[in-house]
Amino acid sequence: MAFTVQELQAGFHVGECLIEPRQNRILGHDVDVRIEPRVMDVLVSLAARAGEVVSRETLNQEVWRDVVVTDQAVTNCISELRHHLGDDRSTNRVIETIPKRGYRLTAPVRLSSEAPAAAAAAAAAAATSSSTAPASSTASAATRPRWGIPVALALLAAIVLAGVWWWQRTPKSGVTSVAVVRFENAAGDEKLDYLALALSDETATLLTQSRDLAVRPSNFVNGDDPLAVARDRHVDHVVTGRYYLEEDARLSLAIEAQHARQERVIWRTLITVPAGDLLAMRARIAEGVRNGLLPALGVTAGSSGVTPQNAEAYRLYLRSLELPQQPEQTLKAIELLERVVTLEPMFAPAWEALGVRYYASGTWFTGAEEARQKSLAAHRRAVDLDPDMLASARQIVTFRTEAGDLEGAYLEARQLLEHFGPRADTHFSMSYVYRYGGMLEDSQRHCELARKRDPQDPGLRSCGYAYLYDGKLEPVMDFFKLDEGSYFVHWAKVLYQLRRNDREAALQVVLQAADEPITRLMKPCLEGTSGAALDAPVEEFVRHWKRSDDPETAYAIAPILSFCGRHKEALEFLARGVDLNYCSFPALDQDPIWSALRGDPEFQRIRTKAMACHDKFRRMVQTHGKV
Repeated sequence: MAFTVQELQAGFHVGECLIEPRQNRILGHDVDVRIEPRVMDVLVSLAARAGEVVSRETLNQEVWRDVVVTDQAVTNCISELRHHLGDDRSTNRVIETIPKRGYRLTAPVRLSSEAPAAAAAAAAAAATSSSTAPASSTASAATRPRWGIPVALALLAAIVLAGVWWWQRTPKSGVTSVAVVRFENAAGDEKLDYLALALSDETATLLTQSRDLAVRPSNFVNGDDPLAVARDRHVDHVVTGRYYLEEDARLSLAIEAQHARQERVIWRTLITVPAGDLLAMRARIAEGVRNGLLPALGVTAGSSGVTPQNAEAYRLYLRSLELPQQPEQTLKAIELLERVVTLEPMFAPAWEALGVRYYASGTWFTGAEEARQKSLAAHRRAVDLDPDMLASARQIVTFRTEAGDLEGAYLEARQLLEHFGPRADTHFSMSYVYRYGGMLEDSQRHCELARKRDPQDPGLRSCGYAYLYDGKLEPVMDFFKLDEGSYFVHWAKVLYQLRRNDREAALQVVLQAADEPITRLMKPCLEGTSGAALDAPVEEFVRHWKRSDDPETAYAIAPILSFCGRHKEALEFLARGVDLNYCSFPALDQDPIWSALRGDPEFQRIRTKAMACHDKFRRMVQTHGKV
């Protein structure tokens, strides 16, 4: 029987649950919960067409009206309803997903006004049943076929074998992985837009405090269907959230975690605080993560970190998180964060965020070395305040490595490994220092240890260079593919194809790139242009890359110039890398890209300096002890 929305507003039943739309409430045997208005609107819309397929477009139009939302907004509402109504996607007892069409409410719907008669009938039936229950039970037991037990055991064995088969074919990871998707502003208030990224970032940061958990970057599962992307990228769980305003000027945040492969909700919480009390919101998120989400993920909680005390400082901190990594926005973020650390000097996450922004500013405004020093100081301050700030501790290793302080970087990487233990990221930091020192086999060893800990960690992508520069091309793409689709991997693939001397494959990759100096050189070069026709793009390319103070970058881009017939410029970049303490020996002997230049006297001079750099680093490692 179909009901109008007006009839349903007075209350109705879905299966055994009582729905009270005017109170946004669901009541059942094990549930008594208030849900946000738009989630209730979705349920009412489905109930008004019970048994019929309701498209996403219809739900969007009826529930969100003129507000533009992604498909994920509908998916989140359906997921929450399934959770409260005791359903999941695998059973479809209440809500059925119809692929590419929409959703159908399959459970029976009746108005609450019908409930008394139905309840009386159910009670009478229950009384009759209870009066005859013992005899009925005895008879049933006496006449039950005895072959039921063997059949049940056989079925159980089949299920177990199927489970073992599935487990063996599923990619294994040494850690549990999770991605936190940007939260949805269901309040429809533009003034609260900044909380979408800020609150999801805070949730991710709190999750990183567990050493048993691999937290993927927020953009790692971007797309209309994060669960599908998560499955494709071997992420175990996805955390989503929605926040909205209550009628009493309170801010509510609903967070849920889903098992990506099983599409099953494993944890959910609803947090409600006064709309302006963001410190209370953070405290409640931290409590939920520590006592609910981490146990649901099957991992142990780490340190609680530093809790902010100044409300204005914390508000400014959250606003800085929302600003994109763009030139003008980065300056605004720095201004905000400098105010934050003045108001709240003991808040380590603000110092870490400031360190990230300082370094980014060097790309567009200040010199790279000045930016690195300011960033290094900010990250050191973060670690001093909270020794468990892993991201800052790793960044310190990276900065010292890229600055040519290989001994300092090596000691920092050892300390990192000792303090945080054998993790993918700690082994990677050690491999990074070894790579700059030219100890490529040791770099590869730590890369393999890192991959054993977390086979799907996209942060291990640059391990491919430890093999590429060593002339071992076979394992290279295994690492590059960990971050498929990123800018880094896009150009890493070009460098890989150059080593294979596959001009056509390299060109196909370049043709997909944005218009920038490297593209404007590589495209004509790979298409066969040579001589003076390349003068302008070469000049622009050299001018652009000379801004980088990272010595490995100099080594990485030099082969592009060599491949395009500009050996002089290539050797200049190669020498620059060694002068900045990038020990490119034995890579200069083993990297196939240099076969055309090994007889050049300037190349041999650079090789001699690189060998001295490598020998000095190796002696230092022997002095302190190899890890």
